[in-house]
Amino acid sequence: MNLRPFAYIFLKLFLFCFTFLAISPGNSFAQQNSQITGKVIDARGPLEFADIILYKKTDTTKRVASVLSDSTGNFIFKKIPSGLYIASVELVGYKPYKLDIALKENSSSLDLGVIELKSVGVTLNTITITAQRKQIQKTPQGFIVKAEDNITQAAGTASDLLANTPTVLVDAEGGVSIRGKSPMILINGRNSVLGSKSLDRIPASSIEKIEIINNPSAQYDADAEGGIINITLKKNRLNGTNGAVSVGGGYGAYGRFSSSFQLNNQSGKWNLGMAYDNRFATRERKIESNRTNFDNPESYYLNQQRTDKRTEQTHNLRMNVDFNPNPKNAWGLEAIYGFDGQHNYESLQSTIRNQQNAFMSSNLRFSDENSTENVYELALNYSRKFDKERKLFSASISNAYGNEKENTDINTQSLTESVKPIGDPYLQRTSNYEKTNITNARFDYTIPVGVHATVETGYKGIFRWLDADFRSLYEENNEYILDSSASNIFRFNEQVHAGYVLYKSFIGVKSSPKWKYDLGIRLEQVFNHGQSGGGTTDFNNSYFNFFPSGNLAYYLAKNDFLKWTYSRRINRPGLGQLNPFVDITDSLNTHGGNPYLDPELVNALEMGYNKDWKHVNMTANVFFRSGTNTILPYTVVDSSGVAFTQPRNFGHSTTIGFEGIFSAQADKIWNATISISAFNQEITGNQDGKDISNQAFSWYVKTINNFNFWKGNKWQIAANYQAPTVTPQGKRLAVYNVDMGMQQKIMKGNGRIGLTITDIFNTQKNGLIVEADNFQSKRVFKIDTRAVMLTFAYTFGTSFKEKLMENKFLNE
Repeated sequence: MNLRPFAYIFLKLFLFCFTFLAISPGNSFAQQNSQITGKVIDARGPLEFADIILYKKTDTTKRVASVLSDSTGNFIFKKIPSGLYIASVELVGYKPYKLDIALKENSSSLDLGVIELKSVGVTLNTITITAQRKQIQKTPQGFIVKAEDNITQAAGTASDLLANTPTVLVDAEGGVSIRGKSPMILINGRNSVLGSKSLDRIPASSIEKIEIINNPSAQYDADAEGGIINITLKKNRLNGTNGAVSVGGGYGAYGRFSSSFQLNNQSGKWNLGMAYDNRFATRERKIESNRTNFDNPESYYLNQQRTDKRTEQTHNLRMNVDFNPNPKNAWGLEAIYGFDGQHNYESLQSTIRNQQNAFMSSNLRFSDENSTENVYELALNYSRKFDKERKLFSASISNAYGNEKENTDINTQSLTESVKPIGDPYLQRTSNYEKTNITNARFDYTIPVGVHATVETGYKGIFRWLDADFRSLYEENNEYILDSSASNIFRFNEQVHAGYVLYKSFIGVKSSPKWKYDLGIRLEQVFNHGQSGGGTTDFNNSYFNFFPSGNLAYYLAKNDFLKWTYSRRINRPGLGQLNPFVDITDSLNTHGGNPYLDPELVNALEMGYNKDWKHVNMTANVFFRSGTNTILPYTVVDSSGVAFTQPRNFGHSTTIGFEGIFSAQADKIWNATISISAFNQEITGNQDGKDISNQAFSWYVKTINNFNFWKGNKWQIAANYQAPTVTPQGKRLAVYNVDMGMQQKIMKGNGRIGLTITDIFNTQKNGLIVEADNFQSKRVFKIDTRAVMLTFAYTFGTSFKEKLMENKFLNE
């Protein structure tokens, strides 16, 4: 059934509701409520949880109202009557700041501007901050979620956190997508080796927050077809000496353990910090695969049963030194070391039958793989403020180096139909040694233009290279001989030079503008060179592109606005997609990279509406995306029945859809967030002289429910459902699961114990159906996703217990 018409009907209904909400008489733009806004900072940046108290000037003993600053330092008082007031801004470890306020009778709003607090260098060990906080923090181009809020994945990895993040999908192989496309993954705002291959190497306990940028403006990297996911690792800036420690352990199919430690000292102009975390786990994966080869009557049916047992360990050590010689200048040095070690033992039984279903052959293949990777990263940051407000300069340079070694022993034993060995086993060995280096250099400069506008400009250079040596050997006469036809050396280097200009402004009163807009353009020049097979494959690319962007927002009230965005993006092939090595772990289903891929160019449009009520928040977006040279995996089966999958360019892809995030807090006991994404995706192109066309309507929904039944306690239930998703040759099957977590404060609030159960009903499976002219296949993956984990966390020496805890309560 063609569901495309239903997609358009759905979007029209949304636009009708969208317009109705915007023009309805009950909407808040018809009201003129007085409000007071401002921003609290210190010498290093925005301050969260500052207490802003409002008193009547005629009676300073009674509070009129009080609010807390959010994570960006901003605060707002609503519905304040006219009169004379005194505002007191207070935060433990800082000198109180007081100022007089005169709110005129006909004034709708008053902006207090930026309020900078001065540190007193004192730490009080017995004060805990409690405040209401939204689960999702909205930004002009997306949203931010705190990792601590997701207690169901407290002992998991970055991939596990993203799997429970609104609007984000993670597949069985760890691939991440937003709205059907792969986003750019940044670590601490920069390209990193840590996030270039597998996010499973980053424990959830080391992550502070995750930022989703759906439609980036010109100041961001253009290589972000599916948007940007910026993962910020924990870094403490609290006064005095303080720290936190956490441990967790549990059991799925096998045991799991993780721990972390964080120590920090902030004194005067210096901030020194160190953090360490680790994770040990053994995971089991089972795969059942069936393929029918229509053009091969002797190898017509292929059935495969595969079991993997993977033992892994990760270690991450981070150190930071921050120096603020004065309130205008700030220096930061960050060093990261990461180690990832894995041992995977795999058994794969393959059985081939002819077109009459008669037995033809069978074999049992054992693969014993050992791999290690060491990652080193160093970053230097500098920022400069000026006397002129809104004038800023920042610069950074970073280098990340990765060294990975992988060795595999393969033993293939032929079998009879009754599963008895025939003859001697066939022995093979493979090795893959990779060295990767990524260097980032950038600067950004913001200049105020008049009262309302700013111009931002900057440069970013990305320099990366890959040196990979893959060897395949086979045993003959008790010696291992190099198979030159299956071995390869791949060298790749790339330079990306980008410059941008972004103009930002608003129309209306600064404290409450009616319109906000920005216009920008980014120019990028790319040079890359790759060589493989000792020079048999050699390519050079040089291409220049420009990427315009525009954002427009109309504010009916502070948290009630419409927005329109446009950007042009590019999807440059990744190192893994370009590497031509062929993985032969499964000799009947091989896969490799494609060094001749072209970049994909994308135009993206988005229209959205945001509305905050007292207990309900809503964000709704309609998006459209059109791409050329779309990069997607493609599978072919040769005459011998061997399948080969590699990424290829397709002619054109179009995506149109809807995305909504809804949050509600009914009372002090329960609150929830639900996100839904629905889109129609169409792919057209030509491969091997054949027209390739596929279309499907896909959707997925995620919900997180939080319950606070008694003081210091929290329960969380997270549920996810992903409908089938289109691919060029078929579709991915539906995926669904439910997770649960509980957390309890102990030890006078200094400690926490937690219990998590992932995939309670053991329903989380992944599958892929591929259909072509000469074959049809289906593969179903099942990992031991159901697991029970216990966690414990303890903080010491800090006045802000909530800031260092691994899992902060949403309702505090």
